[in-house]
Amino acid sequence: MAARVIAIISAIALAFGFIECGRCPYEKFTPNHSFCKPPNPSCNILQRGVGAGDRMKILKLHNDYRAKVAAGQETEAGGLPPAANMLEMVWDDELAAVAQKHAEQCHFEHDCSECRQVERFRVGQNIYIAMNTEAPQKQDWDRVIKEFYDEVSTFNRNYIKPFVFGSYGHFTQIVWAETWKVGCGYVLYKDPQWYNSFFVCNYGPAGNWMDGEMYKAGRTCSACPKGTCCAADCSTKYNVIPKYSKLCMVVEGN
Repeated sequence: MAARVIAIISAIALAFGFIECGRCPYEKFTPNHSFCKPPNPSCNILQRGVGAGDRMKILKLHNDYRAKVAAGQETEAGGLPPAANMLEMVWDDELAAVAQKHAEQCHFEHDCSECRQVERFRVGQNIYIAMNTEAPQKQDWDRVIKEFYDEVSTFNRNYIKPFVFGSYGHFTQIVWAETWKVGCGYVLYKDPQWYNSFFVCNYGPAGNWMDGEMYKAGRTCSACPKGTCCAADCSTKYNVIPKYSKLCMVVEGN
């Protein structure tokens, strides 16, 4: 049976200015922006990219976990209160493109905060690597996102507000209420010993801000922000049917 070693790590994004310059559109943030880099020429990449089916799976996994917290159904961490302002996540092609470029560097480490910066918002990041003696048959996003979320077992409900960062950063980025866009990248690459599956997910606007608010505790959907709707309110006001009755669906703005 294939041996497997799993490692995961999370980061917080910082805010940076926006300056127009350079040939690569992202050089305005830094010449070392991940999107501006070619694939690592020394990396033996066997597979790259996230297909449509996996994109749908990634999005569903994130929203299922967010809905669980929003409904007050999470019993770990002392029992988490329901969320009044948890946004429904959507896939973002720009975040995915930048995440893919970073994955193609084949280095299990975060790019710098400005190296994943986009114009619209600050960007957070979760990364994960699985090393196998045999080539995996699929991208195991179920396991990746579950590993991230399962850090809830080390979280303390008292850290919802003011937020205190810790070893549970993957979990808190996934359920940070105001984060509503996600885009992920993937490579499978071979080194002399292992088949390495490297997963990168970028999030915007970034969560995990010290002294911030992970979400507003309160009755589910009772504090949905302007430009969003929840449950029956979506069909009444906007003639749309939401997929998640416990999440605030963004219907205005981008």
